Amino acid sequence: MTRTKKIIKKKLKEPDEFITLTERTYLFITHHFKKIAVSGIIVLILVFSFFFYQRWERKNEEHAYKTFSLAFETYERVNSPYQEGSPQEVKNVIEELNEVIKKFPKTTYGKLSFLYKGNLYFKLGEFEKAIQAYESFLQKADKEKLHRSFAMQGLGYSYEGKKEYEKAVSAFQKVIELGQSFQMGDAYLGMARCYEKMGKNKEAIENYKHFLKVSQKSQMANIIMKKVSNLEK
Repeated sequence: MTRTKKIIKKKLKEPDEFITLTERTYLFITHHFKKIAVSGIIVLILVFSFFFYQRWERKNEEHAYKTFSLAFETYERVNSPYQEGSPQEVKNVIEELNEVIKKFPKTTYGKLSFLYKGNLYFKLGEFEKAIQAYESFLQKADKEKLHRSFAMQGLGYSYEGKKEYEKAVSAFQKVIELGQSFQMGDAYLGMARCYEKMGKNKEAIENYKHFLKVSQKSQMANIIMKKVSNLEK
């Protein structure tokens, strides 16, 4: 009995752990109140800033889409294979796309405008400007494969137009690496043309055959088979 009383008295004399922790917490907050308050305010500012930035970004994307849509309507008309626009009309669309880029440079549609600018410059035969536009798109856009593949294909055609066949082959090769199946036939055909113009008949034949393999139903198949036959002689 005596031993039990001694243990109880000893425990009573020891500080309560919960009370001690509470006191320490209170003293810490009291001592560092200003720092804690400032930190809390900073966190709130960051949270609200992120919220408003997200909201502003969505609004910006909406405005960019509306401006881009108007330009794209005209783009489709002047770039139609059935009723092509005049050179001046094409230049007017380029200016409209430049406006999208200027007003909304960091939006999806601001970046996409570079791709369509490249297509229009290629149409005008201004290959150097087309290359600059395609490269700007590739630098600024995300890693989405479809549009990057279109840009690389445009680069290939533009370098081919400038008779820089090595660079054209490199661009067409990247189209193939991106793996968009519906573009592979054109990419192989582009590589074959460039190799043929460089006098590399072996490589040209190889790529013409790749074209025939992936584009068996193409209307050009018979023409390419005759070309391969002539190169193999």
